[in-house]
Amino acid sequence: MSTRATSAGSKPPLYKIVMLGDSGVGKTSLVARLTNPDRPMNHDISATMGIEFDTQMLDTEHGKVKAQIWDTAGQERFARVLLPTYFRKAKGVILVYDITNAKSFESLSERWMTQLNDHASSDDLAKLLVGNKSDLEAGREVSREKAEQFCAEYGMDMLETSAKSGENVLRAFEKLIGIVHNKALDASSKNKHGIRGMNAGNDGFTLGKDADKAGSCGC
Repeated sequence: MSTRATSAGSKPPLYKIVMLGDSGVGKTSLVARLTNPDRPMNHDISATMGIEFDTQMLDTEHGKVKAQIWDTAGQERFARVLLPTYFRKAKGVILVYDITNAKSFESLSERWMTQLNDHASSDDLAKLLVGNKSDLEAGREVSREKAEQFCAEYGMDMLETSAKSGENVLRAFEKLIGIVHNKALDASSKNKHGIRGMNAGNDGFTLGKDADKAGSCGC
């Protein structure tokens, strides 16, 4: 039995999650599937212009969590200007590519990881790679092996999803929340030993204070 992060009557933490990836990979569709799981996905969803966000309550193994999911435009002209604001106070990022579009996968290392490292503290962020459109297996251009190599290089987990069928969509967001939770526990443990870290709060995880006295260090 897992330990619940929130008790009855307590306010669930709010985690800001960022969606990254080229236009057309299905970022908006993934968010739409998460927030409206019973809604038919056989219609076209307009490309995001600028930044949009949705808030969804998730009942995870760590307790109830309010996920604020930020969906950015994949177009360069929007991303370059808006990304610094986009990453502010973010706790996790989902990097999305289309398994039927090799270029969208190549853009992750050529563009999106660079943007991530330029505008955010990548080591502090929980990260998850998502290969979307798994329902289009016949048109696959990106093998799981390539995706696993990317994950090994950048230190993250991966899942393949289908916004159309709903496969693994909820699981992807829950998995990222789990990574956020584990990072917070690690940081909290370090903080107890006088190392600057993160503490859980109702607005997510915030930077903790350094030990006021050298004697508080447990080393």
